[in-house]
Amino acid sequence: MKDKAKVKEQLIAKLSELCKCVTQLQAPETERNQAEEMLREKEKELELKTRKLEEVNTALKVLLKRRDEDKTELEEKVLSNLKELIVPYLEKLKKSGLDTRQKAYLRILQSNLNDIISPFSHRLSSKYLNLTPAEIQIANLVRHGSSIKEIAKMLNVSTRTIEFHRGNIRKKLSIKNKKANLRSHLLSIN
Repeated sequence: MKDKAKVKEQLIAKLSELCKCVTQLQAPETERNQAEEMLREKEKELELKTRKLEEVNTALKVLLKRRDEDKTELEEKVLSNLKELIVPYLEKLKKSGLDTRQKAYLRILQSNLNDIISPFSHRLSSKYLNLTPAEIQIANLVRHGSSIKEIAKMLNVSTRTIEFHRGNIRKKLSIKNKKANLRSHLLSIN
């Protein structure tokens, strides 16, 4: 019986050791499972944040598009108001009996108004950054249908100066030795 009790004790000791070993072996697996669970939670959080960022990005795109549309609409309104409310009076003033100095001021005023309000000027200057301010001004007047003589008179320079600038504009727009009409080409730039 003593042998049985001794064997039983040894068996219990060995079983206890075996349980400890199993527990030790299971501990890393439990830690791994916990780590995997945390990783899945973090992935879910990341996915939610990604969706929110995509929504914010979409909203920003819509706002930027709307801002561009509003800007274009404002430019068009200013241009329309200028053409309807100011240009007719400038034309009447031009036809009235002004002295030479007053006519010069009127030409400068018209030219400056065209430069300020014309979205074309901005697009042209940003698209063709190598155009000088004088070339942009002349291109704008050509675009609006002014002749060389009219532009020269308006800017108080010679027709040769205007022809020189027109040549530079044609060269910079890569239509120098082509049969392309400068005004048509300028009207096509938007």
